Amino acid sequence: MDRANHKPESTASQHRIRSLPTAGEGARGLRLVSTGLRLAAPIEASDPAWADAMAQLLRWLDVALEPVALRRSAGLGKVADWARAAGVTAGATQFAPWQAISPVALQQAASPELPRADWVASYLFDHGQGNAARSGALDLVLMSAHPARCEAEQEGEAPLPRPAIVEAMIRAARAEGRSRIAIIVPARQRNAAARQLLLADRTLTREEGLSLEIVAIEQALGGMLTARPRWDAMIVSPELRSIVFAMLAQATGLAAPLPMLWHAGSDLVLVASELLGEAGARVPMDAAVLVQALALTLRHSGMTAAALRLHESSAQLRDSGIVTASRGSPAPYVTEVDDAQFVQLVCAGAQTGRRPVPQWLALPDLPVAGTSGAPVRLTLVAENSSSPVS
Repeated sequence: MDRANHKPESTASQHRIRSLPTAGEGARGLRLVSTGLRLAAPIEASDPAWADAMAQLLRWLDVALEPVALRRSAGLGKVADWARAAGVTAGATQFAPWQAISPVALQQAASPELPRADWVASYLFDHGQGNAARSGALDLVLMSAHPARCEAEQEGEAPLPRPAIVEAMIRAARAEGRSRIAIIVPARQRNAAARQLLLADRTLTREEGLSLEIVAIEQALGGMLTARPRWDAMIVSPELRSIVFAMLAQATGLAAPLPMLWHAGSDLVLVASELLGEAGARVPMDAAVLVQALALTLRHSGMTAAALRLHESSAQLRDSGIVTASRGSPAPYVTEVDDAQFVQLVCAGAQTGRRPVPQWLALPDLPVAGTSGAPVRLTLVAENSSSPVS
């Protein structure tokens, strides 16, 4: 390929800002691209408690919601209907944190509970009431390949995630600044996983400051039996995910649903909740998982400032001793409020004068104004023009 003449493909973020035409072009060449939050319209509407809380948060954040209608196939009647629909419309995320997906479902590739995706990441974050120091935070991402994206090296062997999927998960963890990554597999697959990793991108797997371990599940259990696991990212074989999920819930004391993000290529296709239980179960209104799921979705949509504002307001409430039933605290002086009240308090805004809350690795810091030496560049793109004008 001639790299000198190669033009990179445009990305979704490059299309968020469209521009004025040049002086010689007509106004018909303009194209308006909205900066609202594009979410795929859910096939099954959420209950009023979820809908009201989400509407309050979006109004407070001043984020416009842009529902995108999905094409629906006739005759679909199971939970997989709405989940698989997430792959129909590129760039639109199916947002359904009220829908639970059990980690047990990842034990079979053909499970109707799973969406069309490549891999999944669930986030376990809690800074702990009264702990402003980042060292006291519980900040972990639990990743797995979709079981349909796993294949055996040889006939008769257990399937492993495809190398490209493993690389995508490692890249995602590194992009969040996570440096202690464990790949947890059955003991019989450890050597095969190591061989596979040797063929991966060296700049990715041998990056300075990265601790990347391939651990058999029996050896990994000891590292999970503490309130603060030794890793900040775990890439777990799909068939082991339910074991790891249950162990983490027991060790950390957080048995609440976790925001669960399904990825296909570079797209975020579905945001649900991960919870041990029956397939297709509905999650009662949970303010903590709603706030975290919405913050993650905003971040993936490029709305980092809104995501950080939402996270900081919620974290400051917990730091001041205000908790909900699903995310309680062992601290002696706490006030438990219901989920609707918690959302109202979040929307009251971050408290000034409070000590800073710890960073959530899933949300990047905003760049400090004036620190970049690169000039601001605005690219003008006309609808009927093949070349941008700067």
